[in-house]
Amino acid sequence: MATAPILAMGVMLAGSVPSRASSVQVSCKTDTTTPKVIVSLVKDGSTQNYTILNFLPKYFSAMNGVQNCQNTAKSLQSIYETGDSEYLTGDRLNEQSVVCAVERRGIGCNHYNAKVLFTLKPVDNPSQALYEMLGSDFKQAKPSNTRTLSRTYTNTKPFWWPF
Repeated sequence: MATAPILAMGVMLAGSVPSRASSVQVSCKTDTTTPKVIVSLVKDGSTQNYTILNFLPKYFSAMNGVQNCQNTAKSLQSIYETGDSEYLTGDRLNEQSVVCAVERRGIGCNHYNAKVLFTLKPVDNPSQALYEMLGSDFKQAKPSNTRTLSRTYTNTKPFWWPF
């Protein structure tokens, strides 16, 4: 009986905490020469935009850059909503260079749960291309050493991620 008032007070306090509306929206911005996948974080009525990927002309024609940007934005939106994948990585799959989303470090784009986001030219180094394409908020200070690591992993939710 002595715990009933404490539990009731805890329920009242929990019920009085204001809710904080937050959302994540991923989109493709094509208002510049380089299409960009942007994540918009909306929290308490304030929006902050972060570039995840830049579809550089070095790797894509103008038309392919826009198409890959739009498809990648849709895929990443789904990934953020379901929480299925945590990392982006570059890999070789069926003799093609690809960038995909995976659930954890140590697995490649051939994993049954991996989601291929886009394909590069077969001659492109997928880890290097991914590193060059990443927005500054998602990029490591320097690229991974390809002599010691077979692929680069980039967290889709950086350390500052509020959710």
